[in-house]
Amino acid sequence: MTTAPGWGSWSFDPFLWVALLVAAAWYASMLRRVRRVTGRPVGPGHWLFYFSGLAVLLVALGSPLDPIGDDRLLLAHMLQHVLLADIAPPLLILGIRAPVLPLGMPRSVLQRVARRGTLGRVWGVATSPWVAIPAWAAATLVWAIPAVFDYSTQHPVLHDLEHATLFYTGIALWWLIITPLPSDRREPGMVRLAYLGISRLASAAVCLPLTFLGHTMYPLYASAPRSYGLSAITDQRLAGASMCLLEFLVFGIAVAVVFLDALSREERAQTLRDVAASQP
Repeated sequence: MTTAPGWGSWSFDPFLWVALLVAAAWYASMLRRVRRVTGRPVGPGHWLFYFSGLAVLLVALGSPLDPIGDDRLLLAHMLQHVLLADIAPPLLILGIRAPVLPLGMPRSVLQRVARRGTLGRVWGVATSPWVAIPAWAAATLVWAIPAVFDYSTQHPVLHDLEHATLFYTGIALWWLIITPLPSDRREPGMVRLAYLGISRLASAAVCLPLTFLGHTMYPLYASAPRSYGLSAITDQRLAGASMCLLEFLVFGIAVAVVFLDALSREERAQTLRDVAASQP
């Protein structure tokens, strides 16, 4: 029997590290450009989110969660999926929201990704509610089908595709909800929360059965070596409960953020009305 991966063992994947370093360098160049344009630095309310998102990706793909989740613990694998689909994407998008993205890119690039540019039109379709929500739900549900889940786990190329699908559909969904750029398509806060609530139905369809069923659903993990003191059914129930808890926390934080955003917008509007009323 092979030795179980330890919780303190981190892998070194050159591709992952290069991708994260390139993403960090690209963001740093955007921050410098914004500072040149506006004359002041971007505050931690942006870069702290972005670099936290990169750290979450490192934990999901480079920490012991990856080897432990491959064929030992369903708990680790499901946590990895939540990090990729629901934690890293909103952090990264919060980090690039205006003014970072619109002012941090060269004009030639901005013209291509702008709403009327070629890439902008494609991205506009990808982040529409009729595409982003079904795509995220499909990725969440299809990859969780036991036969598909076990098969992809044992085939590295398909496993990488699984992770990429979860991450990029997460980016599209959270772009729709956060709407980081000034846009005439910006929905009211309650509508965006409704979108998020609808998407949670898909995650509930995965995590609730894992939490409450009395039999194991994934043969690969049911027959895995019990290396960490957890029975197969306990592992499955912890996986489901952890997913449900994280999804609940994500939704609760989103509600708080949208509520505070609505309050701040109302305060700004009231200030403008007061100023307008005081003018002779």
